[in-house]
Amino acid sequence: MNKKFRTACAAFTRCGTGNVSVSMRSVIIASVAWSLVVLYTVQEQVPKNVITLPAQTKLKYTVANIAPQGWAFFTKSPRDPEIMPYKKTRDGWQSLAMTPHASPHNAFGLNRASRGQGVEVAMLLSTAQKSDWRDCTDSSDTCLTNAGGASRRLANGTPRPTLCGTIGLLQERPTPYAWRDLVTTSHTTERVMILEVTC
Repeated sequence: MNKKFRTACAAFTRCGTGNVSVSMRSVIIASVAWSLVVLYTVQEQVPKNVITLPAQTKLKYTVANIAPQGWAFFTKSPRDPEIMPYKKTRDGWQSLAMTPHASPHNAFGLNRASRGQGVEVAMLLSTAQKSDWRDCTDSSDTCLTNAGGASRRLANGTPRPTLCGTIGLLQERPTPYAWRDLVTTSHTTERVMILEVTC
């Protein structure tokens, strides 16, 4: 072992034992540095507020390049409309929705099949046309019953399809929380689409 290596080894490790000794000062400096990075990143992503950090405007674009996704990358607005799938049967329209994801029949979120159904619906919608939608603000049953026949025949290319046959897609918007006591339903129907899907 040469002299330079022994000197470096003595400074950072206990030679021969495999343990690394780090000074408390180094831990504090690293913690403060990472805390500043997190603080500037969070401050740039949250809405404008009364807090202004030193050199925040100069570091704005640097922070945006380091963490460009923002909080919207991880979340979805609860007010966005939802597309709910239904299938026409002899007894009427039956819901095919596999949501909510955290329900017991999805093993409390461990079974990811419900996530795949959202992709399946999106693939069908990408093949359909906007003109296939029909406006309807009645109840879901009424909209599906009065929508008429299928507006388009589509092939479902999903490896494990859950939507086959005469499929009704309802676009529903969640009822705002502030109105929860004014209406009896949790969602309001906006549009309906009927498709003949082959699997």
